[in-house]
Amino acid sequence: EIIDEQALYEAIQSGQVAGAALDVYEKEPPKDSPLRELTNVIMTPHIGASTVEAQIRVAINVARQMVNFFKEEKIENVVNPEAILK
Repeated sequence: EIIDEQALYEAIQSGQVAGAALDVYEKEPPKDSPLRELTNVIMTPHIGASTVEAQIRVAINVARQMVNFFKEEKIENVVNPEAILK
């Protein structure tokens, strides 16, 4: 557990914490979370790092990996290299 969501809710309600932005939750999706009713809480569906820049980097990396595959060169971050057919 990274954060106690109920404790965070209470801290925001009491003014001890001004607000919060969350991208990961104890239970997803948090449909019944009391945090949803607070206007000073931002909740994203586990895509907080999904920026335009991040998507461009991913696309470039995928393209490089495809080139390496077709050139029969090393492919980075392969979980099961035995599945790659030569």
